[in-house]
Amino acid sequence: MAGGVYLGMSDSADVGVLAAVAGGCVSLVGVVVGAVFWLPKVAAGIGRLLGPAGPAARLAAANTQRNPRRTAATATALLIGVTLVSMMTTGAASARLAMDEELDAQYPVDLAVSATSYDAEGNLVALPGSVTDAVRDVGDLRAVAEVTTLTAAVGGDVESFVPVTAAAPEGLRGVLSTPDDVASLERGTLLLPDRVAEDYGLEGRDTVTLIGPAGEVTLDVVGTDLRTSSAYLTPNDLAGFTREVSANTLWGSVAEGSDPADAVAAVQDAVSVTGEAVDVTGAAVEREAYQEVIDVILGIVVGLLAVAVIIALIGVANTLSLSVVERTRENAMLRAIGLSTAQLRATLAIEGMLIAGVGALLGILLGLVYGWAGAASALSGVGTVPLAVPWAEIATVLGVALVAGLVASVVPARAAVRTHPVAALAAE
Repeated sequence: MAGGVYLGMSDSADVGVLAAVAGGCVSLVGVVVGAVFWLPKVAAGIGRLLGPAGPAARLAAANTQRNPRRTAATATALLIGVTLVSMMTTGAASARLAMDEELDAQYPVDLAVSATSYDAEGNLVALPGSVTDAVRDVGDLRAVAEVTTLTAAVGGDVESFVPVTAAAPEGLRGVLSTPDDVASLERGTLLLPDRVAEDYGLEGRDTVTLIGPAGEVTLDVVGTDLRTSSAYLTPNDLAGFTREVSANTLWGSVAEGSDPADAVAAVQDAVSVTGEAVDVTGAAVEREAYQEVIDVILGIVVGLLAVAVIIALIGVANTLSLSVVERTRENAMLRAIGLSTAQLRATLAIEGMLIAGVGALLGILLGLVYGWAGAASALSGVGTVPLAVPWAEIATVLGVALVAGLVASVVPARAAVRTHPVAALAAE
């Protein structure tokens, strides 16, 4: 599995995914087969932590060690289901973060509205004023900036063309997903991302001369690690080498608390009324498409969680019922020397929650590893895949497992306290 992750990060995603899947399957079989040797020890360790809670907790922890194979089998059944749930949620969360970083790199703003026609030089034509007014009236947008994108000729010893974006610095800071990256943009400077400098042979330059129909302008280079495909300059500097400085693109940021999907739909509705042909693109649009896929995956996870809960209820209830039958005389003796019915119920409840909790906790840890390994092997070609821990989902899974263990103890506990101590002691 580790080899699959390495191959995935080395631009061999197909082989990496196959290796990671094979490694994951083999390792999970190993975990399940070997659970009888290590899982009861984990339960014993956690049980010792519960010792200060009272005699009921100490009895429950000791009871889980009476039949290690049964405890391991019961917890392992739940472990498999929780591992699947945790794996899917972790993989989805990690994939979402990786996609968000890549989308932020390709689309520095939430959404962009641009013209669809090009002039003789291959640059976008100016946007009609009606489109600009319509977009600015959309209430789901926090800010809108007018920008001009074009390809500029580079003069000097290196003759090439470089894509540039001209916009007022204060406007960019209002719409960019990383506003601090344009803090150094001012008149007379060219904000040059490292990736753009490398792609167009401009590495190591202190100044860049841009040439156009209106003349040429020399700008001081300010390097940045901003992951965009164009350099930035001010509209005043743009006017120094080209005659056409009208905005041909609108960049917008979604207002806090607004649904990106609703914002995109509102912008599309607003521009459709104008009758002008424009493109509406951006991270919010792409992210919404990926979000739909992830939502489907998480829907499957909910079904898996339901199956895991059923497994927990049946398995833990069966284990506790067998324990009650086997410990009839023992429970009677404990009650005869002072153990109350409430403490006996608490003992079985803690035992059930301990078995379910250990299975859920270990399943969560395994799911985190498997989920990240799968996402990393499959998506490393897109970008860095961080380990995203879905805390809310993990807390839900652990809480559901504990509640399932508690519910599973109700019927066995009722059977245990129903038998009178004297009758139980007399039973063979």
